[in-house]
Amino acid sequence: MTARVRAAHPAGLLLVIAFLIATLGPVLAGLDHHPAKSIDMDRNHVPVIRGFAAEWPTPDLTDYDSATTPGMHLALAGLTRLLGDSETILQAATCTFGAALVWIAWCFAARPAGPWLAAACTLPLAASPYVLGNAIWVMTDDLALALAAISMGVAIFARPSTAAAATSAVAMTLSVLVRQINVWPTAVAWMATVLGRPSIRRRLPFRDRLDEATTTAPAIVLGLGVIGAFAVLAAFAVLWNGLVPPMFQPGGGGAATHAGGLNVAVTPYTLSLLGVYATPALLVLLPYWREDGAIRRCAILGATIGLAAGLLPDSAPGLEVGRNGGWLWTLAAGMPVVAGRSLPLVAGATLGGLTAGAMLGLARAAGRERAAWLMLGFGVSFLAAYTANAQAFQRYFDPPVLLAIGWGLASACSARTEAGPVAAARLATAALGVAAMQIVFAIATLYLPLVRLATAD
Repeated sequence: MTARVRAAHPAGLLLVIAFLIATLGPVLAGLDHHPAKSIDMDRNHVPVIRGFAAEWPTPDLTDYDSATTPGMHLALAGLTRLLGDSETILQAATCTFGAALVWIAWCFAARPAGPWLAAACTLPLAASPYVLGNAIWVMTDDLALALAAISMGVAIFARPSTAAAATSAVAMTLSVLVRQINVWPTAVAWMATVLGRPSIRRRLPFRDRLDEATTTAPAIVLGLGVIGAFAVLAAFAVLWNGLVPPMFQPGGGGAATHAGGLNVAVTPYTLSLLGVYATPALLVLLPYWREDGAIRRCAILGATIGLAAGLLPDSAPGLEVGRNGGWLWTLAAGMPVVAGRSLPLVAGATLGGLTAGAMLGLARAAGRERAAWLMLGFGVSFLAAYTANAQAFQRYFDPPVLLAIGWGLASACSARTEAGPVAAARLATAALGVAAMQIVFAIATLYLPLVRLATAD
């Protein structure tokens, strides 16, 4: 099946249509009133967009009330100038960004897994209350991750080529223009273009057909994208005299300080989310990673690394250290903390490490060791970048974690283990189990409150 057929396949279209019904539907029906969820939209993003629109075509970018680079705000300010000042139009745009994220994730998952299994693997991301909420209420998160997902997906699932590298380069630069922290995929994405070079390939522990007959052109083209991404970052760093607008630097008047130092709890926190969200898949696939020696060793190694990641850094929750909000920080706040280590995060990081190891082992068993190592590389880059952010809000982590779970399950398609081949139906069941958890979360935290607030009015 070609990439073009995949992009237009009914499985992907149904997924996108369902997502738009779940997001654009409440907006158009006027059922989107939820002050607790729309606070960033009402307080930050819409006022910034309107301010840029009023100053068009030369908006003042030296300081504004958003901690991100202004790419999305500028695009929506232009839309406001074109179509008029309407929150509904802005919300429709961000619903489209969310749908684009879902579609991009599905397109890449379909490469190893086929269209229908890819839809099941992408459903957890599409059903995430954070992805849905970021679409309904004007936020930068979905667009930023969609653009980053293009660069990552090209690196993991596509053969290096000039066209693929050019696509990745453009997406990479635009992603940094939307959210400056998105320089994190650049190094691993570029490395993927040189894995086929003979001097490198003969030193790798794996062989992959995607690295066959590669040239230097993709590395050169994507290298220009990396330069462009860092040029955007550098330009705003000079403009702001920091990595965020002055309002969000220490002493600024923003809602939160994002440049106030490292947040070393990011790794155990992210691994805990991975472990909890992937638990249904881990249980469904238990015979494969338990009975296959190689996969079991990967899982044990991952659990050991996860345990170390949980024990080494301070992970005590608290508003003053940027560890608050979301179900996991709320749970951790009510549970014991020993020597500065949150016990739920220690346990969660161990489970998350086991999950990551098992998924890496399954991808290797499917002959996709290249994809497994690249996903691991992107994960490490993500953790390093977000550790540099003083705020560890759950909405920063849920969508990337669910994207990783989906692509990890897709990469396990056709794996051959000592317990037998991993059937597509088993993987679909695993993915749907993960999706069911997200659907419950979405109903409980988004849709039931929307109904209650609508009927109260």
